[in-house]
Amino acid sequence: MPNKLCYGQVQRSAMNWPIFVADELGFFREEELAAESRVFASPLEPVTALAAGSLDLLNVIPDVALLEMVQGAPLAIIANTNSRAQYCLMVQSEIKTFNDLQGKKIGVNDGRSAEGLILKRLLRLNGLKPDSYDLAATGAPLDRCKTLREGVVAATMVTQPFNFLLEEEGFRNLASSVDIVPDYPFTVCVVRRAETFNDPILSFLKAVWRSWQWLSDHRNRERAIPTLTQWTGTTEKPAEATYDLYLQPPEPPSLAPTEEGVTTVLELLAESGRIPRPTPPARKFIDLRYFERLD
Repeated sequence: MPNKLCYGQVQRSAMNWPIFVADELGFFREEELAAESRVFASPLEPVTALAAGSLDLLNVIPDVALLEMVQGAPLAIIANTNSRAQYCLMVQSEIKTFNDLQGKKIGVNDGRSAEGLILKRLLRLNGLKPDSYDLAATGAPLDRCKTLREGVVAATMVTQPFNFLLEEEGFRNLASSVDIVPDYPFTVCVVRRAETFNDPILSFLKAVWRSWQWLSDHRNRERAIPTLTQWTGTTEKPAEATYDLYLQPPEPPSLAPTEEGVTTVLELLAESGRIPRPTPPARKFIDLRYFERLD
């Protein structure tokens, strides 16, 4: 009898690609896991659900989870499930430089989550003060793309495959998150803290690790592309570009939850005034037991 596990994820982007693969290719089933997915519209909802016990595990952007942990939520990061993604600042074709964003409206999820934190640092490092532009809460990636197309905003931050989709349509990629945060854990696996070891959670991580190994084998590229297009609603060309970005170098990323990555997120939260300085040590929020048992 397979073990049951309910996991949460936010929206459907390429950041969850290995999870899509694990589901589609039966890796969860082969790990004797009956994995049920719940998709949420915003990052805070599943973090709250996990803390309340209605989820067993969460794959999410790290800033929202870490903010709750700093405030006392009994949660822990057990893996970095995607370090290959990038946040890209996509702009209208007439925007050539950062200075062209002066006085313009820029679309973000809600201004508080990961892409908003990185965006603010990116703009500041390129000479824009907070009062020289307007941030507009325009929702999830597909919604942000829509407002950019409609001219409601001059720019927005999105991940893959949406940046490639916008490039196809004539929008410009002005900058990438790797320019300012090269060591960033784009999605992390979060669980409730517990003294006892949870075997189904380890099975979930093993399935995700197998997915990354499968994705990194270039012979599987043609099969991997339709998986991404079907789950995210994008077209083939942006999916191909996403694969080539993620799998260079063509090897699976480590799932290790690093102190460096968590520290980067904590610094962004402190920089934005969301948490006080000095920031707590990153190791306080990491549980290495599951990663150490991956083989």
